[in-house]
Amino acid sequence: MTMTGKRLGLLSATAAVLALLLSACGADPTATPQPTATATPLPGATSTPTPDAAALFQIEWDALIEAAQAEGDLILVFGGAAGRNFRPIAAVFEEKFGITPTIATGSGSTHVNRVLAERNAGQFLVDVMYGGATSVNERMIPANALDPIAELFIHPEVTDKSLWFGGKHWYADPEQKYIFTFAARGGPTNLTMRYNTDLVSQEDIDGFNSVFDYLDPKWAGKIVAHIPGGGGGGGTYYLTYVHPDIGPGWIDAFVAPEFGVTFSNDAPFIIDGIAKGKFAMGIAVGGAGRDLDALGGLGAPVATIHKDFKEGGSMTASSSIHLMTIPTDRPNPNAAKLWVNWWLTKEAQTLMHTIPEAEAEPTLREDVTDWGKTKEIDRKVPGQSYYFFTSDPELVKLRAEALAYADAAYQAAR
Repeated sequence: MTMTGKRLGLLSATAAVLALLLSACGADPTATPQPTATATPLPGATSTPTPDAAALFQIEWDALIEAAQAEGDLILVFGGAAGRNFRPIAAVFEEKFGITPTIATGSGSTHVNRVLAERNAGQFLVDVMYGGATSVNERMIPANALDPIAELFIHPEVTDKSLWFGGKHWYADPEQKYIFTFAARGGPTNLTMRYNTDLVSQEDIDGFNSVFDYLDPKWAGKIVAHIPGGGGGGGTYYLTYVHPDIGPGWIDAFVAPEFGVTFSNDAPFIIDGIAKGKFAMGIAVGGAGRDLDALGGLGAPVATIHKDFKEGGSMTASSSIHLMTIPTDRPNPNAAKLWVNWWLTKEAQTLMHTIPEAEAEPTLREDVTDWGKTKEIDRKVPGQSYYFFTSDPELVKLRAEALAYADAAYQAAR
């Protein structure tokens, strides 16, 4: 369908909604609805009931579905693990609404490079993106390439903040409006370290009680990590910088040449290095961590540490399986709006947990009770406090500063 056809479809759908609202309410559709007193009908007169909020929403929702179906397409970018986890959910969306998703998968940073290059050439080809917080904060937002996502919210299950963790919506950008956090991993603050079980003994694991124990000289030259400032692993450098019990001194010691960490942004090198015993541990390994977990599940000598550390609990939401953004000038704006609202409902967020092909993180919706395939160690424990460093508005403001510090410390040590 041509863009003109899409616009005409949208205009028709909008006109239908306005007509229904005018007919139902008898008021200016642009005015803010106000409570009105109930008048006593004249003898013999029949009163017309005023539609309630649910009825008005249903009118708007049906019109949105119709307009989205007129567009017919939805362009989704799934960075990193989102490509594996969320493609099956997109198939459910297609069957439910009759809209065809076109899905691009691959590295989140590669997607950002491509999308920004397309936009510079006057091409706006993406409706919704899922990617890491680092590249989006550092490149997409400064390029004015994103719209505030809350402007699209219309579904009551989405707009009702009481249904979300902490009674609020969470974001991973300093302005708290561009990078929506829909899921997060909860657990001890142990930097989600992965290790080779042939090289790190249970006695070693029992001896780890703080992230500073990773800096013991016995592990010098035996750790692999992403390069600070290179994208992957940015969440770890950010956490250590802003955490009140860790701080930038940990970064200085970690990147020091005498400690001998091997730094690389080559994910296969990191994965093979740990799985094959070249390295005892991996810290700040980004998306490679999930691949290592998968290998461990298949019997490889790889595991992740998960025990209480003195630095307390934290919640992590920094990758494509946690975060969603909305580019400006979307080719299918109604389909994008429908996807965003449906994706954040209880139905879709439950699918994120339960669909057989998915391996998702725990949703931040409080009314989703089926944990499905999410890992028990990643689920939030009721009543426990967490340091939500990736989406706390005061801490997120420090993200760029933290990553710049880690990058400068690494470069100075080389």
